[in-house]
Amino acid sequence: MKITVYGPSNCSNCTQLKQTTQEIVDRNDIDADVTKEPDMAKLAQKGVMSTPGFEIDDEMVFAGSTPSEDELESIITERL
Repeated sequence: MKITVYGPSNCSNCTQLKQTTQEIVDRNDIDADVTKEPDMAKLAQKGVMSTPGFEIDDEMVFAGSTPSEDELESIITERL
């Protein structure tokens, strides 16, 4: 599984989302590569108009909001 968080490097919500995602992946022993993509051109390419953007296996799952940790865990585990 490949998870990408889209958002500028100075976006605290985006950084927190990446950290929370990594914690969920580690806690559930999920084989996933979690990365953060700060390149604004790539955000625009993906159609992310407000950050953070959240993508799993090249599918944009949500953008512009941050779900609770429980919701995020459900989003990730549903795609296993």
